Amino acid sequence: MSGCEAYQIVPLKRFETSLKKVIKSHYRKNERARSSFLELVDYYIEQLRENPGSNPFSEDESFPKGCYDSKFKFRKIKFKTPELDGAAGCGRLMYVLCEEKCTVYLVWVYTHEEFEKRPPEDDLRSEFTTIQENVEES
Repeated sequence: MSGCEAYQIVPLKRFETSLKKVIKSHYRKNERARSSFLELVDYYIEQLRENPGSNPFSEDESFPKGCYDSKFKFRKIKFKTPELDGAAGCGRLMYVLCEEKCTVYLVWVYTHEEFEKRPPEDDLRSEFTTIQENVEES
């Protein structure tokens, strides 16, 4: 760990949009399940605030082609979505860690119903460009 007491959490616009999409697609009519889903996402975000680099829930993810930067770690949390089965039951939360800035960038939340493996490379590459610009500005 880089000596940070707590990491700053920065949700990207894509993360906010993807979160709303999951809720609209799967939890619009079930308030109890929606609440459980949001509590689960909040729980993982709090875990990332404390220990994003070696969080037991997450694993390394490969960078989109042409985006590797040694300042960053690209990681993904796999989780079971509340009250959903099949492909929709496989939830994912992608994030980028910049230990030098003590910052976690929330990139995307989705289910395997939306993306079998992960979001398209071009979309992920675009998010990395946003993160790199953010780090250069600060």
